[in-house]
Amino acid sequence: MTAAVEHIKKEIRSLGPDEIEALLRDLQNEYVLPPADDEATSIEAEWDAEIDRRMQDVIEDRVELISGEECDRDTDALFAR
Repeated sequence: MTAAVEHIKKEIRSLGPDEIEALLRDLQNEYVLPPADDEATSIEAEWDAEIDRRMQDVIEDRVELISGEECDRDTDALFAR
């Protein structure tokens, strides 16, 4: 890291808890860090594989599909307990 960054880190360490909280909130509002490319790609690939597995289960009749209404009834019954 550059000397400037090290200086900023040193200054932050001298702040009180309220000042640090305010600084973090300001930084969060001003800057949005994108996920690391490999992390985002990995998560997307995992979801794609999960979707493929679930679709294959439907195609090969390994799961029983239910209507939205039946799903709502089951969910309501579950939360009513």
